[in-house]
Amino acid sequence: MAATAVADPLAELWNHTMSAGRSDLFCFDPRKITMTGIWTGDNPLDFSLPLLLFQIILVTATTRAVALLLAPLRLPRYIAEILGGFLLGPSVLGRVPHFSDIAFPVRSIFILESMSLIGLVYYTFTIGVEIELHTVLRAGFRSFWFAAASALPPFLVGAVTGYVALSSAGDEDGGGTTTAAKAGQQFLNRLSFPVFLGATFCSTAFSVLARNIAELKLAGTDVGQLSISASLINDTFAWAGLTIATALAHVRYGIVPCLWTLVSGVLIVSASYLVVRPMLVRLARRVAEGEVVSEAHECWVLVGVLVAALVADSGGTHAIFGAFVFGLAVPNGPVGVAIVEKVEDFVVGTLLPLFFAMSGLRTDTAKITSTPAAVLLMVAALAAAILKVAAAVGVAAVFGMPLLDGTSIGLLLNTKGIIELIILNIGRNKRIMSDQSFTVLVFMSALITALVTPLLALVVKPARRLVFYKRRTIAWPQPDAEFHVLACVHMPRDVPALLTLLDVASPSDRSPVAVQALHLIEFAGRSSALLLINASAPSSSFEHSAHRRSQVELQFKHIAHAFMAYEENVAGVSARTMAAVSPYTTMHDDVTSAAEERHSALILLPFHKHRLVDGGMEVFHPAIQPLNQSIQRFSPCTVGILVDRGLGGVAGAGCRVAALFFGGRDDREVAALAIRMVYNPAVDLTLLRFAQKGGSFTGTEFDALKERKADDGILREFLDRANSVSAGGGGGGGAGVEYRERGVFNASEMVAQIREVEALGKDLFVVGKVPGLPALTAGMAEWSECPELGPIGDLLSSRDFQTTASVLVVQSYARPSAGGISAELGLGGDGVPTAGRPPRPDQIRRGSLGNRS
Repeated sequence: MAATAVADPLAELWNHTMSAGRSDLFCFDPRKITMTGIWTGDNPLDFSLPLLLFQIILVTATTRAVALLLAPLRLPRYIAEILGGFLLGPSVLGRVPHFSDIAFPVRSIFILESMSLIGLVYYTFTIGVEIELHTVLRAGFRSFWFAAASALPPFLVGAVTGYVALSSAGDEDGGGTTTAAKAGQQFLNRLSFPVFLGATFCSTAFSVLARNIAELKLAGTDVGQLSISASLINDTFAWAGLTIATALAHVRYGIVPCLWTLVSGVLIVSASYLVVRPMLVRLARRVAEGEVVSEAHECWVLVGVLVAALVADSGGTHAIFGAFVFGLAVPNGPVGVAIVEKVEDFVVGTLLPLFFAMSGLRTDTAKITSTPAAVLLMVAALAAAILKVAAAVGVAAVFGMPLLDGTSIGLLLNTKGIIELIILNIGRNKRIMSDQSFTVLVFMSALITALVTPLLALVVKPARRLVFYKRRTIAWPQPDAEFHVLACVHMPRDVPALLTLLDVASPSDRSPVAVQALHLIEFAGRSSALLLINASAPSSSFEHSAHRRSQVELQFKHIAHAFMAYEENVAGVSARTMAAVSPYTTMHDDVTSAAEERHSALILLPFHKHRLVDGGMEVFHPAIQPLNQSIQRFSPCTVGILVDRGLGGVAGAGCRVAALFFGGRDDREVAALAIRMVYNPAVDLTLLRFAQKGGSFTGTEFDALKERKADDGILREFLDRANSVSAGGGGGGGAGVEYRERGVFNASEMVAQIREVEALGKDLFVVGKVPGLPALTAGMAEWSECPELGPIGDLLSSRDFQTTASVLVVQSYARPSAGGISAELGLGGDGVPTAGRPPRPDQIRRGSLGNRS
């Protein structure tokens, strides 16, 4: 590469200051740190602290503005940060007269770069915390093949290109002047520059890749899992190449310094795993037993990051290498999460943009003076990207995977990010590559990442499949048909109540139940959470290795264990546990897709509040409420929201349930669920039907008659099933089944009747979201806090009602039409069986079905 490019301001200052033939020096006044005020005539930009604050504000505002402008294109944030630094650099705003002298004077570069490197040190530390080496080691055979195939060809392309470039333009020095120095620099570059270029081409940005996979909903697919695992392995290769190339940079001082650099790197890794990790593992064990991660613990770890960075930089590798290795030694559990949360927001939001700004200040298109050399680098970068895709397609063909899957993995592994930019900055700081090479490679990194994003949307993102299946409601003509349930879980504490509810709704082995447990994990930058998707069943050594697992992984394993035990202990139940990792804003797509794939008839969702010790309810996460509402809106089947007030602690031999029936589509699903409970010998069931005295149906007379017939039909079926069980024709019945019908004039009488039932000591209320008597609940919607529960569910879940019973709110699946599919299945528009004529209202038995043993 050509070496005629001008050095950056920091290099100019350093060379001028240390030059033996200097005629003048830059003098720094120690009093110009803080100002006395603009009222005394001081200029804020003449003082170091106000200037630094101004630079941080300028850089942060610029990158955020660029990210906002690029938001419609759905490009990674990495592109916005690169472009923000580029705008502030000499190629754009730097051409404005006096802009660089005012905003980024030479005297401020020392402080600004030091701040950016501190941010980079802590950021690479957080990357190391999120990567567990045992995760890489347990990656499947296919993952290693995809990683090797996507890393080796680009590395060879980079190494050959670097060697050819140096051989054809023997001026890839960093500004050497004497012949001997130039020859030594060329020898250095022939060793280190090809390795640096190869490591740059084969690297994959794990964090950016994970974010893309989460946004494209690929986390639960082979493509997503193989890409995540292969990227971890590729990044390991890239860091190894970076370490070797950095050590080779010391060949100019002789072979001994080069070897000592490698030895120091090995010593840092050894000390981190033999000294630091055992100490942190012991702390993780104490935290798992209930001890809190104290401020002193967090402080010592954060100071340890600085110590590791200092030792690594003193050993000749780089400060970020020490921080990354130290992060790898931190167990990714409660300790790692607590520490990362302390530093991540501030580092990523404030300090890391300074690193991109410094990279932008060094990226100058005017330094591209050798067009053939620049074109060679561009062609090599594109060739390496294409070879990654071709290699992934070849490996996919060997393993019998579809062509599109191989293409998708290859495109995903071309995702670039901060790791590549770190490699380029180190190479430039070590004078391994010229300013021209640095500028071209930064530009190509941003270009390839920008090209990959739309290609991913075209090739990778799966089209929403139209899944056809019949049973989408609880009500079904064949009572013995298999019942598919999707049980969503946010935390392990959601599991006991869901399992009790499933047990209550499972009539022994009479009707098989297929349960799909879906662990909903918020994707908030924790890339390692994606590795849980399609995880294998918990191993027997789970308890012994708990300290090695992340907090999210521990939660997933606990949930999987609970459902596995439920499957083993309950006859006629099959259970499977999966995970979905997405931002809460789009997580409803994961839930609805999983429900369609599993042909679910019911989706069970935890309420967004949890019970406190004093009986009140506390919001677990504010985003869960809109998530539940979105699932209700787009659900392909019936949805139930469970407000848990200790249902998980109810003994299975005596669950007391009250089902409230007002009429309408949702309440008919409530009655259908009650029909299933009739067959459960462990359930004491009361079904209370409300009728409005002096009321009338809204809508047309035809609609009113249709709704009344459907209501009477499902209730007739409930009573027939209860009578048959009582007579011994259905095989064991519930502990007690009671049917009541009450006429009320207004909402006050309705609430009084509900309180009368609650006084019997019920454990669970089952209600519909939209009751069929809107006149009774018209005024209740005005003060409703949780519209997703409907007026009755919101009343029962409010603190004012003062009940300890849990509440299940059911919303029926809304079929597209009353005919068509429903008629073909022998169902009404609401899923109620239409075989036989519905009974007249006077034909329904009233009163009580006594207790039966």
